[in-house]
Amino acid sequence: MALVVALVAAGGGFWYWTTTPQYALEQIKDSAAHHELSKFQKYFDIEKVADSMVKDLMASELRKPLGGEALEQILSSGMASERQVQNEVASGIAEDIKTLVKTGSFKASGDSPSDQASMGALDKRLGIKTLSLTELKSIKVDGNTATVTMLLHNGKFNTDFEFLGELQNKDNCWQATRMVNVVDCFRKLFELEKQNIKSPN
Repeated sequence: MALVVALVAAGGGFWYWTTTPQYALEQIKDSAAHHELSKFQKYFDIEKVADSMVKDLMASELRKPLGGEALEQILSSGMASERQVQNEVASGIAEDIKTLVKTGSFKASGDSPSDQASMGALDKRLGIKTLSLTELKSIKVDGNTATVTMLLHNGKFNTDFEFLGELQNKDNCWQATRMVNVVDCFRKLFELEKQNIKSPN
C-alpha cells in the first residue's frame, strides 16, 4: 500500500512539474536541440513571437538599421502600409525560426527589403545563432502570465546581456509568446556591430 501511495504521489508530482514554466523552457530547449518542430511549437508560439518582435522593433528607432534603406523607401513611398510590411517581415521571421529548429541553420537571405530583416541576414550581422543561455535568473508568475529573466551570451561579440521573455498558460501548458525587451537587446547588438566595424580584430 505504501508503494502505491508513493507511486501516486510521484506521478502527481511529475504532472505538476509538466504544468510549470520551467518545464516549458526545458521542452523548448530540448526540442530545438533535437530539431523537433512540432514539439517546439507546443511550447513556443512562433507566429506570436515573430509578430510581436517585428511590431516592437518597427515602432522603435531600430526600424532603419533592422531593414535598411530599401524598407524605409517602401514605407515612405506609400507602396505598402506599415502593417502590410510588418506582416510580411513577421511571416518571414516565423519561417526562419521554423527552419532553424528543423535544420539548425537559417536559410540564406535574399535581396528583397523583407529579406534584409530576415533572421539569416541578422545572423550574419549580429550572430543570432551564437546566442546561448548563461543563466536562468528568475521566473515570476502572475496568474496566467510568466516573465522569465535570462542572461544570454553572444559568441560573435563575446558579451552577455539580460533577456526577458513572456509565457502564457493555456490549459496547464505554458507557451512562449513574446520577447519583452527585444528592442533593448537588438539596440545593444547593433551598437556592438558598430563598435566591431570601427575596431575590427
